[in-house]
Amino acid sequence: MKTLISLSFRSAIAVLGLSLSACSVNLSPPTLGGGGAAFTKWDEDAAVVAELTALNTKLTQAYEKEDIATLKGLLSEQHVHNNVFGSRLSKKAFLEDIESGTLEFVSYETPDLEWYVRGDMAVATGVIEAKAVRGGKPVPASKFVFTRIFVKEGGEWKVLLFHNTMVGKPPVAG
Repeated sequence: MKTLISLSFRSAIAVLGLSLSACSVNLSPPTLGGGGAAFTKWDEDAAVVAELTALNTKLTQAYEKEDIATLKGLLSEQHVHNNVFGSRLSKKAFLEDIESGTLEFVSYETPDLEWYVRGDMAVATGVIEAKAVRGGKPVPASKFVFTRIFVKEGGEWKVLLFHNTMVGKPPVAG
């Protein structure tokens, strides 16, 4: 598990052209509810975090309402959406899934959210609680951990990359 998290983080950092030596991250699996993970924060600019949190609220409301116009404006043209089924979708493909009814959101919120901000890049991570239907069938989970990378484009924050994983009970060693 640590290797997969490390590779995902390395890939995200490489996409953004940053050096791994610029970041210090504990790759131990996080505990939901903020009880176990000890991450080194990047910049702690309260005004930027407030702006990003408001943007995240707008984004989650757009998901829940399936508001394509708002989502188009909030997602980068280079947006990559890695969903819980292992599919990597472009912005166009992701929005087409919503527009066509292939993906329907019944509810969507992020009750647990942490920010890591550095200049024109921000990483949000936390918990999503959502109910969704894909291809006419309920998504088999309602709690997910996620990572969302925001970048500034033309002076506005846009979502560049999204990845989430269903939360389940790990297997018991035996």
